[in-house]
Amino acid sequence: MAKHIQGPLYVAQLGETGTPMIFCHSTPDDHRLWMYQTAHFSSWYRCLAVDLPGYGHSPAPQPGMKIEDMAEACWEVIDKVTSGGAIIHGNSLGSRVAQWMAAMQPERTLALIVSGTGFSTSSANMVTWAKRYREEGLPLRRRQVIEHFAPALQNDSTLQHYADMVCELSNVGTVDSIVAVNEALALHYPPDLLGRITSPTLVIAGTKDFSFGSVHEHGKHIKQSVLRTIEGAGHGVPIEAPAEYDRHCIEFLTTLGLFPA
Repeated sequence: MAKHIQGPLYVAQLGETGTPMIFCHSTPDDHRLWMYQTAHFSSWYRCLAVDLPGYGHSPAPQPGMKIEDMAEACWEVIDKVTSGGAIIHGNSLGSRVAQWMAAMQPERTLALIVSGTGFSTSSANMVTWAKRYREEGLPLRRRQVIEHFAPALQNDSTLQHYADMVCELSNVGTVDSIVAVNEALALHYPPDLLGRITSPTLVIAGTKDFSFGSVHEHGKHIKQSVLRTIEGAGHGVPIEAPAEYDRHCIEFLTTLGLFPA
């Protein structure tokens, strides 16, 4: 069992057969960030959308939780369906978890797909978010969900509905959980972490993402990485621009011989 997590993660599975494809969400979302992808890719894959610790239906994290603990818990989800490989998706927080997963078990990481991820050596932003949640409490959650979207999309009725839906499901201790996750993100991860990723990697970036300015840095550290952009999308590209996100994934997986259609 992964350290600092009281029990297995909740997982929503769509698709009973095929190569496992796991989805790791951003903070402060939950597994429903990936509702379009799990509905679409379950035509070919066994889709596993997890709630990370303290979100959705998953248990709250214990003090001292690190990103690598979450990555280990996600591998435990995969272990329940296969001892073989998997395709890993991650957005924002989930991209950091996904990167750790790929570094931990490179031989089982068939492909890595990350989005909503810049390249930064500073933890100041995560420290600020943890402080804000302590001071402002749970109402901050919905504002952060909305602020992840591109400015032009923040009043979109479907995305507003999504934000309401996510925030209606709040675990006991959600504020403490969100603080704990931001504190985990604030820890400096090994400088060679990205260099330890040997799997083919797709980085998908919205041009209106606040981290877009540094997204090109990934190519300097992950040898087998390619970058694809989505014009006008923000930090939450899987829910903001699902058709474009899926298209980039299918093209990438096809080049690897991993797309069965």
